[in-house]
Order: sequence, then structure tokens, then C-alpha cells
Amino acid sequence: MTSIDRFHHLGHSPVDPVPGSPAPDQAVRNGQVRRAVARLAATRRVALRVRSTRRQEGGEPRVDHYLFEHEGRRDLRAVMLAPPGPGPWPAVLVCAGRNATLERVTGLLPPDHPGRDVAAHLTRAGFLTLTLDHGLDRWAEPATLGGRDPGDVLDGTLRLRGGSLLGALAEDAGAALDWLLAHPDVAPGRVGLFGHSMGAAVALHAALLREEPLPLCAASHLGTYETMIGRSLAWNQYVALPSILRHADLPDLYAALAPAPLQVQYGTADGRLDPGDAKSAGERIVSAHGTAEILPLPMGHGTGLAEAADFFTRSLAEPATGAPDVPAAKVGFDVRARLDILDLVDDALASGSLTLGTRGTRLEALASREIGRGTAAVSSGSSALEIALRIVGVEGRTVLVPANTFFATAASAVRAGARVDFVDMEPDGLGMDPAGLRAALAAHEDVAAVVPVHIAGVIADSLAEVLAECDRQGVAVVEDAAHALGSSLHGRQAGTFGRLAAFSLYPTKIITSGEGGLLSADGTDLKRIMHLRDHGKRSFEENLHDDLGSNWRMSELHAAVGLTHLARLAEVLAERTVLAAWYDDGLTGVPSLTRPAVPEGCAANHYKYLALLPEGVDRTALKRRLRAEGVRLAGEVYDVPLHRQPYFARRFGDRSFPHAEAFTSRHICLPLFPGMTRAQQERVVRALRDALS
Repeated sequence: MTSIDRFHHLGHSPVDPVPGSPAPDQAVRNGQVRRAVARLAATRRVALRVRSTRRQEGGEPRVDHYLFEHEGRRDLRAVMLAPPGPGPWPAVLVCAGRNATLERVTGLLPPDHPGRDVAAHLTRAGFLTLTLDHGLDRWAEPATLGGRDPGDVLDGTLRLRGGSLLGALAEDAGAALDWLLAHPDVAPGRVGLFGHSMGAAVALHAALLREEPLPLCAASHLGTYETMIGRSLAWNQYVALPSILRHADLPDLYAALAPAPLQVQYGTADGRLDPGDAKSAGERIVSAHGTAEILPLPMGHGTGLAEAADFFTRSLAEPATGAPDVPAAKVGFDVRARLDILDLVDDALASGSLTLGTRGTRLEALASREIGRGTAAVSSGSSALEIALRIVGVEGRTVLVPANTFFATAASAVRAGARVDFVDMEPDGLGMDPAGLRAALAAHEDVAAVVPVHIAGVIADSLAEVLAECDRQGVAVVEDAAHALGSSLHGRQAGTFGRLAAFSLYPTKIITSGEGGLLSADGTDLKRIMHLRDHGKRSFEENLHDDLGSNWRMSELHAAVGLTHLARLAEVLAERTVLAAWYDDGLTGVPSLTRPAVPEGCAANHYKYLALLPEGVDRTALKRRLRAEGVRLAGEVYDVPLHRQPYFARRFGDRSFPHAEAFTSRHICLPLFPGMTRAQQERVVRALRDALS
């Protein structure tokens, strides 16, 4: 195999369709491409800080010099040009080519190449521009480079740490976009990106890493990577992400910007592009994107200034429409977490240990520290409950659970051989009603366990009275803490109140392993959990069973996800606390919307943000109206109380639990998820205010 053959071999994409299988929908394919770019770029959402600013005196346009910094970058130079007259103006972030200087791109010095002064030209056309200086020639002293290209050296240094120069530059551009979008001189929703040559690669990747669609004009950067980098040898390797050909080629990246407006220019006399390769790539983009403009222009390696200005005049004439909907929930794995998970999964696959291995052991140790009690990892929150109730010994006896909880709370008791009865919610809180519990205990002489539930991550004050009553009557308490990992009451962590406590690591929870659960206990109970989860085997090495367990193990692959996510619990809780506090303030102007009381001393994890609707409001109609406005409410906790679930209604259909019925019919859960922006929260509140006014 020759070296070039090997290059082609390594370029094979594992996302190529299996023969005979249907081709993926283009929107699905675009999502795959975007996720691959995010993983390979490994960028963070960082905020620019202004270190210094200087306004250039005299003349038009207005010229502001900036020196920015952010986490990982100390000296990002930029120039802002503002058109004459009052703002705000539509704006363009300009990412210059490799050999362009900030002064020539912004017209502060005469252009040294056709189309070089693109920022000055766009400003004369009525756009505020912010131009970045990538700073590739200023990061090291020339004497230390030994004649090597500073970009090549920096890219190699970053790749040793799992990064890339293109990823770092796209991170800078993303931070600049955030800063520009919030600038008071910029018209809301009217921001685009321009890039030339290497700068086009930066602008393209910055656009791919964002959720909101932004118009992009890219000049002199078109073709396929195999030709541009692998055959013509006319391009530096850092215009592409490491390993990108395993997932997509350059035309696929441009196509994945759909439905954002896109213009790609290339020169028919550009010596750095293969004309046939560029033409073919452009045709692929048009076919997949749908509305892209591919412009072959009679120029060399330059920019069609008039064409770029015309593109932005059209695409930024009105504020961007079609902003992404506010989802009900999102799973919280940023790119760095996903890369950590991939490392752990690869380690598990390489070791051949795919269950009850070191990743699960590490997850249990971390969970024990967070909860403050011994913890075992199991296959789900439901299996955690069933194991706990089997350890208590509920078979043939009664288990009391709240009328308002998830079906699995009661179903786990039934699977463990128990009869169930329900207890109403407290009148003014989310916990089990102590008076209702006393009545249920009096009605049943064989109660084996009581299962209080921390609804929405709130540990109710009434729990103390529930625990005291169970202690007086010698009844075991099993906490259903499925919602409550990280919550506490008066400094005591959820999961430490009952004899055993079950947690869920389902994808909707604040910490997830994909599928999985945790079960916390002490002493002999914890040892029995370990025993039962593996079919009641005496040991992992022996095929001898002395107890009736089941397959309640957590796989090492799920443990890798859970371990990575749980390690970020403090960050997760801090973010959710900030989001909940903003809702607390933002909802004050929404008519008649109230919040269930959170007890003093409860530090909730804000798994759900609850609100109570006014009497008579049709929740189904409200959710439908909000959905039409692009806002999806999260799922209730819960909309159907247990005694009305079809499985239990045969026994309990004639019973009434008025507090649970009132709560389940009136409450809503607002979207609250990792990475939620202030703009998204404002959109939620605005939609609620309009719907309820």
C-alpha cells in the first residue's frame, strides 16, 4: 500500500450508508455533520472580555480598536467599523485570510490584494463590521520557530492536546459573535459572517457550532479536502478539523448550514483551487442545501466585494426568523464531556470488561461521596426501588406510596410481591400528607414500607413527620429520590433519610447514565444489593446462586456516561440554580401564575421548575398555544395520579385523593435545561404572559 493509497483508505467514512439501507434524510444528515464538527472542534462557549478599547479620531467610518481576552486567549485584536449616521446597524463578523493584516482588511492601510479591504467595503455598504486578527504570527518569537510556519507549529501543539488550530479560531469567532449579537449598536437578529480563504474555514465552523441560523458568505474556499489538502497540496492542514473525513467532506459542511442563507464564491483563475473540483463541490452544496448561491467569479484567490455586499443586503434585510424552538428538555453533555465519555468507553471496550468493572466501581465511589452514604449502581431507578423493597421484605404485605408519583414507584412494590395503597399529597406542599399517612397506617395492619417521593427535587418539610410516624410504628422507609440527586434539606442530602434510597439516572434526570439507577444503603443492606443485582450469585467468579436476584447490573458503557456526568454535578446544580432564580424574577409579571412552596432549608436541584395555573385554565390548550409559539413545556410530575392509571383504576377507581388531583390538573413545568440562554427564558416567559393575559 502506497502512502497516497493509505490516505484514501483512511478517508473512508463510517457514516456511508450500508448497502441496501435507505439514505438518511438530509436534515438528519446535517445534524450528524454538526455533531461531528462539535466533537472534533472541541470548543467551549467562552465570553469575550474587553481588555482595552481605543476610538480612532476623525473621519468616517467610525473606527474602534479592541483588545479582547477570554479563557484561553489573552490578546485577540479586533477593529470595529461603524457606518455614518445613527445605529443600530446590521452587522458582519469578518474572518480574514491567513496572509491578511487587520489594517488592510479594514481599509486602514491600502489593500495589497484584490478584495482584501472587505470590511471597509461592507461598512460603506451600510454594515457595522467587526474584524478579527487571528494573531498567528504573534504567538511566538520568529527565532524560536526555526523558519517553520507559525500556524503549522501552533496547530501541531494543539493537536498534541486533542485540539486543533481551526477549533481554537472557531472558538474565538464564536465568542466574538456572542459579543457582537449583544452590542447596542447592532440591530437585533441581523448578524452575518464573512470569511476569506482560511478565514472562510473559521467562519464556516463558527456557524456550524451555533444553533441559530446565521448568513454566511465564504470566498475562495471551495472543493474537497482530498483535492485541496491531499492532492494539490495548496492548503495548510489547519483549514480542516482532524479526522473530519471520517464524517464529512467540505461540501457536506456547507450543506449542513441549511436553512441559513449561504453564498460561496470562488475564482475561476484561483491557482489554489482545482476548477473542476470546486465546480463539482459547488453542485453538491446546491443539491443538499437547497438555496445556496455558488458564484464562480473571474478572479484569482480573492473576494467579490459587490457580490458579498449584495448577499448581506438581502440576507440581513430583516431580523432572522426561524429561531430554534425552546425544547422541553435537553441532555447536558458538552463536547468535552462527550470526549471524556468516549475515552472511558474505549477503555472499557479495549479491556473487554463490559459489566461490573472499574468504571462502575468509580461511579459508585463518586456517588457515595456526593450522597454521603454507600451506593450501588444498578440498571434503572425502577430496579433500585424493587431491590430495596425486596430487601425490606414486602412480599404479601402492604406498601404505602404517594398518590402523585410515577407509575414505577407503585409498580416496583407490586413486582416485589406487595399490595399497594396510596396516600394523598399534603395540602400546601409536594410531600406525603402526614395525616393521610396516619390514616393509611391505621387502615392496614401489615404495612411493610412507606415510600416518600421527593417530587421535582424538592424535599418536603413534612418528611420529618413521615419519618417520625414510621419510626414509631416500626415501618421501614424507602426514599424514592429519583428526582432528587443533589437536593438537600437542612444540610442533609437526599438519599440519607430512609433505610434505603433509590435514584434514577434516566436521560431526563439532571444526572444521567443513559439508562441506570443508584441505590444507597448501609452495611448489610448494601452488600445484599450487590448480591441481588447479579442474579443472587455468591460472587462474580462463581456460578452458584444462593438468593433470588435478577439481572439488575449497570453496564460499563452506561457507567462511563454516568461517571462523567456525575463528576460535573456541582456545575450542573449551579447552572440550574441560576436558571431557576431568573425564572423566579421573570415570572412576577405573569398574571395569576403561582409557585408551589419550597420549604425553607431545602436546597432543591431544580430538576423541574413548577408553576400552578389559575383555576379554569385548560392546560392542554395552553401547551398547544405555547407550542405554536415555539415553546415546549416539560412533562408534568405527574398529569395522572396513580389511582386513575388504568392498571390501578380497577381497584382504586372509586377513591379520591383531592390534593393530588388538584395538583396534577393545575401544574406546569417550564423548560429548564443545560445551556439554556437568557433569550430562551425570556421567550418562555413572554409566551406564557401572552397566553395567560
